[in-house]
Amino acid sequence: MSKCIAYIGTYSKGENGGIFRVEIDDQTGDLAVLDTLDVENPSHLALSPDGKFLYAASETGKFRDQLGGAVAACAVDAQGKLSLLNMEGTEGVAPCYVAVAPDGKFVYAANYGQGTATVFAVDGQGRVCDHPKIIEHQGKGANPQRQERPHVHITRVTPDGKYLAVCDLGIDAVVLYPLCAACGVDKNRGSFVRTPDGDGPRHIEFSKDGKYAYVVTEMGCTVRAYAYEDGRMTFLSAISTLPEDFDGQNIDAAIHFAPDGKTLVASNRGHDSLTLLDVDGGQMRVRQIVKVGGKTPREFAYTANGKFVFVCNQDSADITVLAADEAGNLTLTDKKYDLPKPVCLIWKN
Repeated sequence: MSKCIAYIGTYSKGENGGIFRVEIDDQTGDLAVLDTLDVENPSHLALSPDGKFLYAASETGKFRDQLGGAVAACAVDAQGKLSLLNMEGTEGVAPCYVAVAPDGKFVYAANYGQGTATVFAVDGQGRVCDHPKIIEHQGKGANPQRQERPHVHITRVTPDGKYLAVCDLGIDAVVLYPLCAACGVDKNRGSFVRTPDGDGPRHIEFSKDGKYAYVVTEMGCTVRAYAYEDGRMTFLSAISTLPEDFDGQNIDAAIHFAPDGKTLVASNRGHDSLTLLDVDGGQMRVRQIVKVGGKTPREFAYTANGKFVFVCNQDSADITVLAADEAGNLTLTDKKYDLPKPVCLIWKN
């Protein structure tokens, strides 16, 4: 079957939907909007392990007249249609990432604006519960404009299911917290992995075998490779995501593996491109840097068959499509779909 359901999060400010349910043809790269769900600024989306629930980070500064954003919990029916179950405040400003525990019993949100992470318990109907646990970081970094305080950018469960990896752009650190079956996470036992001053670690990706971790730095515009084992990360190498002759302004965004598990891809905002890296454990080599045909590419997603990449271009307010050849190299197609500041795309389970 060539047609797949996907969900797109946008900076819609609660207008024009927010979360878009779309149908994508993985043989042609065609995209059609099916319907929308009104959630304000759903900047990141995650499905529960069983695919029955979708959670969205509502990236706002206030929720119910209280400081902070929120997480929305949605039910997913057999056709993938969403219905809102509930929303609860993160008690932190501008949540920009959301992840779900392997057993589906907890949801983790990254609050960029306040440098905190929020741990929600999930009830038996998929709703996030009130009175969440808050993980709070302290400190600042070398860049006074961007690192005046902690800025948590991702909450990602490690592939062994034992730790929550938290990238903090503001203090140049990746922090690994042990997961807890009873309370979601042990916030008192964080293990810090430091990155170079001013680099600003943003997102983390793991190899399919779980033995390696790769961190993309927002201001450093690098990918840093680490050996990973049981909550420990050992630095191996680093590589730039930009062409050697580029002298403009750029900040990196997302990082993902292609379906082949050997090609690591990062998005460049400013250069407005994707960088493809050939990866062998801790060794990385730039294979290709390809323009995406839009402005400020944030998240991107490969189709499961690896034939196409859909790129969410925040500032040009569109999704562009790149096609992959048999070697995995990408070429920009003429397919472009207008959406209100798209920033995240995930596939229905």
